[in-house]
Amino acid sequence: MGIYELSFILFGFLIVLSGLGVVFFKNPIYSALALLVNLCLTAVLYLAYLSAPFLAVVQVIVYVGAILVFVLFVIMLMDIRKEEITEVLFSPRLLFALGAVAVFVGQILAFNIFMKEKIASNGYIHAKDIANLLFTKYALPFELVSVLIFAAACGAIVLAKKRL
Repeated sequence: MGIYELSFILFGFLIVLSGLGVVFFKNPIYSALALLVNLCLTAVLYLAYLSAPFLAVVQVIVYVGAILVFVLFVIMLMDIRKEEITEVLFSPRLLFALGAVAVFVGQILAFNIFMKEKIASNGYIHAKDIANLLFTKYALPFELVSVLIFAAACGAIVLAKKRL
């Protein structure tokens, strides 16, 4: 096993570790910082190992620059006090995280089994190929995610108004 494979395994381990930090940190700010690390490491994987610089830049601009700022805005809007953070070993978050991991592993296996064809013919993924898939085959899920984010913001505002 060469340095290329070892560094890929190291980045993968760090991504999993930061993902676990997102779930297990009790303080939401620490959880958001772990999410920041996770998203940046994912951008590094896109750039270094998948030869997809466009995806790496989009990862940083959209997820780190916009979604993470939105998450921090919602956390500040919630105004969570330090004494409200409880220490619970087993929680619904843990079950949800384990279910999300199972779904993610299933998606990876399904991708490897059923999706053997590449998007681009020369092995590189271009913005045109991503846009073609995103706005044709995956247009409905793309729009549903925006509705979900809007609903989450509305829910955070409603919860914050009850405390005022």
